[in-house]
Amino acid sequence: MSIYQLLAAVIACLIAFLLLKNFNEKFAVFATIAGAALILFYVCTKLSSVLDFIQHLSDSAGINNTYFRVVLKGLAVCYLGEFTVSACRDCGQSGWADKVELACRCTLLVLAIPLFEDFLDVIVGLLE
Repeated sequence: MSIYQLLAAVIACLIAFLLLKNFNEKFAVFATIAGAALILFYVCTKLSSVLDFIQHLSDSAGINNTYFRVVLKGLAVCYLGEFTVSACRDCGQSGWADKVELACRCTLLVLAIPLFEDFLDVIVGLLE
């Protein structure tokens, strides 16, 4: 799928949303979800080649894969979380959006634990 096809599909979802909003707002949400799913699918397919390239560079440079995975997972949580929060707010669900933000923050904290452990090991090694 090219960017032009994606943009056309998103505009079609937007038009469907605007038309359905006048008749039944509950069905209009499905058009929003369809547009969001299309965008998410497009982004994921395009990013896979970039991630493979970064992984190759990481392996070539001899960088610890643990750090690479933590950073990538953190970026994924941030982007997907922001995407979901925006979708929740677009649907008028600010309460859900706030809870998704909290869940993403907690997930980032959990993901960072291996980095904190390595950091503390370095500090303890320097103090000894």
